[in-house]
Amino acid sequence: MNAKEVWRRLQQIVFHNILHLDDTPHRIAWGVFIGSMIVFTPTLGLQIVFYLLVATLFGANKVSGIPILFISNPFTAVPLYYSTWSVGAWVLHPEEGGRVVTREHIKTWLGETGRALRETGIERLLEGDFWMDVARLLISTGDELWVGALILGLVTGIPLYFTTRWGINAFRHLREGRRLAHASINPRKK
Repeated sequence: MNAKEVWRRLQQIVFHNILHLDDTPHRIAWGVFIGSMIVFTPTLGLQIVFYLLVATLFGANKVSGIPILFISNPFTAVPLYYSTWSVGAWVLHPEEGGRVVTREHIKTWLGETGRALRETGIERLLEGDFWMDVARLLISTGDELWVGALILGLVTGIPLYFTTRWGINAFRHLREGRRLAHASINPRKK
């Protein structure tokens, strides 16, 4: 898939899955905010369930945040969680002295994982040992991941909330203007 196809698909997702939702702009944008908070959490595989629970609890739209959750997937998990961990480690341990898990440890693990994927192919993602390694790494870097997830979720979620709310209001205003213009050009006969 090239960049043009990705952009077209993204537009389609936003246009059909978010702008046409039958809900208030706040609830839709609130769902997008919650989705952007959850996408950074180390809950790969459970994110949609987690999102639905949180969206229900906080009265957000239960659909609008789901497209964002697909940013986190087996192919993007390593760079996404490494970035998330790096932000959390930078906040929690700026000196990095005496750490059990260091950047070098994670880079070594990532290098071994990349090598294994190149050598054995994508089938490695279907092996239980691979996911056990991922689970061990996530557990040993838990604090950093959760703090990083909170920070990155807020940094992306807040602007996305306001952008989504503005976009929905603008789209609905434009759609209503077109509807009124069409009605004045083609009045219905009674």
